[in-house]
Amino acid sequence: MTARPGGSDRVLVIDATGRGHAICRLFTRTNPGVTVYYGPGCDLVAEDRIVAAPQISLTDPGTALRFLEDHPVEVVLVSTIDGLSRGYADVLRAAGHPVIGPSADAARLEASKERGKRFCRDHGVPIPAYRACTDQEQAQRYARSLSYDCVIKADELTPDGDGSIVCGNRAEAEAAIAGLSRRHGFPLLVERRLHGPELSLFALLDGHTAMPLPTALDFKRTLDGDRGKNCDGMGSVSPHPLAGRELEDLLRRRLLDPVTAGLRAEGLRYTGFLYLGVMLTATGPVVIEINARFGDSEAQVVLPGVRSDFLALCGSVLRGELDRCRVETDGLARCSVALVQGAVDDSGPGWPFGAYHPGQRVHGIDAAAAGGAEVYLAGVRRGDEGHPVTSGGRVLHVVGAGQTADEARDRAYRGVRPISFAGHRFRTDIGVRTCS
Repeated sequence: MTARPGGSDRVLVIDATGRGHAICRLFTRTNPGVTVYYGPGCDLVAEDRIVAAPQISLTDPGTALRFLEDHPVEVVLVSTIDGLSRGYADVLRAAGHPVIGPSADAARLEASKERGKRFCRDHGVPIPAYRACTDQEQAQRYARSLSYDCVIKADELTPDGDGSIVCGNRAEAEAAIAGLSRRHGFPLLVERRLHGPELSLFALLDGHTAMPLPTALDFKRTLDGDRGKNCDGMGSVSPHPLAGRELEDLLRRRLLDPVTAGLRAEGLRYTGFLYLGVMLTATGPVVIEINARFGDSEAQVVLPGVRSDFLALCGSVLRGELDRCRVETDGLARCSVALVQGAVDDSGPGWPFGAYHPGQRVHGIDAAAAGGAEVYLAGVRRGDEGHPVTSGGRVLHVVGAGQTADEARDRAYRGVRPISFAGHRFRTDIGVRTCS
């Protein structure tokens, strides 16, 4: 690996998604003296002061330890839940490296949905009524008690965000219970379905203080009109359409403060990004899920707006001094559209539209960027002939920014137009949905 010329400060970001690309750009954009090692990253991220480190594994911290022997850094930021839940940050921290990322115990708040629910219940954080069920009969009985207006969830981490199924009748609930138990086993969580606008709430934590970041609205369903399957996300907008000082104060008081107090009370070592999935119900905000990392694709619309020196903020996290800091943002609206690959039939395996076929050439990335959009790379790599080719279901994210949400959306979709690859699909209504 040959490092590009750049700044004297070095950081290591452990990720390989559009979110990871956004984190790398956040470091370099807000501090001209930073060079980012991106491991394993993406070999197409050929930007000034971002250097791919493909020898690093997302789940094996030993690969990062070997890399760090020859490449000392000021900060290591671990942002993937698969690694965090396996103790990636713990191993690097025990070896004396300056790591930002929750411990494995803290990451279980995401890695086990039941653990996350119990944590919220124990610390007074509003959650839906639920039951952790250990067999199909128990799950069907509790779903029936909710008149089948429920959500069935696998307890464990699931690939591609497909472990949560919203149900509205008996047939849907029974099919969800049978399918999820077959793929993921028990326990399954059966919870009351809530109604209202969703919201993604983010904060940066140093173990004592939570610094709120701008909110976002994530579009999780695969098809226009919020139809299709739940997945990792087909796009996002920020700020949330209902964002305002009154709502932000309420979210902090009702949700963020009790969660951070609970982390301290349980002695859970938590540094880095916290992401609460929230439903804004008629009786107030309710936490649907806790995530121990930034959202993907929300990172691509929230982090580009941060103007504060992120390396300096990370230093404050490591020292436990976030209470002395504030985050500055540019105030622009942003809209992100995910371009994904897959078959038309969405009943088979793969993300999110059935099996996909990697190695398809991707056209138009440079044209999208030249037109004023930002492009964040995910399931894409450099092919044998040097051209971009697909390597995953969610290939890339196109982001538009503007003074208004409509302007941001228009710019994002103008950036989408020149991009093409075999089997490419995207939602045409990201940013259209309004909240009331």
